[in-house]
Amino acid sequence: MATTISTDIVAIITLCFTIWLARRNMVISRYKNQLYISAAATIILILILEIATILMALSSNANLVIPHRIANMLGFSLSPVVPFILLFFHWNKKNSVLPFALAIGPLILNALICIFSYNTGWIFFVNAQNQYTRGDLFLLPGIVSIFYFILMVAVVVKNSNDYDVNDKQVLIPLFILPIAALAVQVVFPDIICLWSSISISLLLYYIFLRELQFKYDVQTGVRNRTAFEKEMRHYAKEGKDAVIVVLDINNLKLCNDRYGHEVGDEVIISAAQIIHDSFSSIGHVFRIGGDEFCVICPEKTQEKVDNACCKLEHLLTSLNQERTYKISLAYGYAFYQGHGKKDIYAAFAQADQAMYTHKAKLKGLYGRRFDDN
Repeated sequence: MATTISTDIVAIITLCFTIWLARRNMVISRYKNQLYISAAATIILILILEIATILMALSSNANLVIPHRIANMLGFSLSPVVPFILLFFHWNKKNSVLPFALAIGPLILNALICIFSYNTGWIFFVNAQNQYTRGDLFLLPGIVSIFYFILMVAVVVKNSNDYDVNDKQVLIPLFILPIAALAVQVVFPDIICLWSSISISLLLYYIFLRELQFKYDVQTGVRNRTAFEKEMRHYAKEGKDAVIVVLDINNLKLCNDRYGHEVGDEVIISAAQIIHDSFSSIGHVFRIGGDEFCVICPEKTQEKVDNACCKLEHLLTSLNQERTYKISLAYGYAFYQGHGKKDIYAAFAQADQAMYTHKAKLKGLYGRRFDDN
């Protein structure tokens, strides 16, 4: 027990440190930063409750029965909350594996049964002599937690275009570690290792998120120029076929001059989201300049690229119906054959030229090359 308490204290100190780092330096986005802090804070609370229940279980003081029951009730209720919160790091409403109403159901069910266990002993039981025993449904919080960890793996796999192969090789073991720890704790009840394992996973997850920031644009959330150059070199080295799509926001300078850079920034963010929603199912989206984006689509047909462009136009039309300042995007694409004579950067230049041709058409200046920024 002393070892468990010591491990929990170390985990609490470590998580407090990561919360401090996350508050100082945002990870990925403000929304995901808050999710991470919430998950870490929840684990700290659970660890404190675990320490409290261990210490109270060592005493036969009848005055501790009520706080002992409350601590267990809260601890078991909160157990699945952590993987549920982390699930939303990867949850995509358009590509989710379950509707939100079904996903939250097990969490609510577990909380209700844990609350009723205060008197029924379904999950745990603390008798009048302050002696603790496991109930018939003791494994329920663990099973619900495993459900959310498995759901996270399913979401990562389904939204595979959002992650590189190397990213998934890191993410999936991080999710599996708590599952393995829970299995050990079930087989060997005296070994309490679940929450220390989850704490380690969360610490490693923070490091993983920090690493992702080297590949993602902080403002828009899509991949940055560094990731783009790396991807281009990868395709050139491996000789893989690809479609290069170049996109540019029209009249951004005019928007900045007329409405201010705050509105201009909002236009960039909205444009990036539309591009991501249109092309993420067939390729990776990159921000390669202030108002310039590129999508690299591995071995896709012209039909799929044209469908993505049509989706882009549809989303732009829908969005602009609710906007005072209308967003306009010019785009063009070119095919790259990995074993052909054309260099991948030549394919990019061809796509860039096609984008400027489209921009000229949109401005009624077909055939004239210009740069409005």
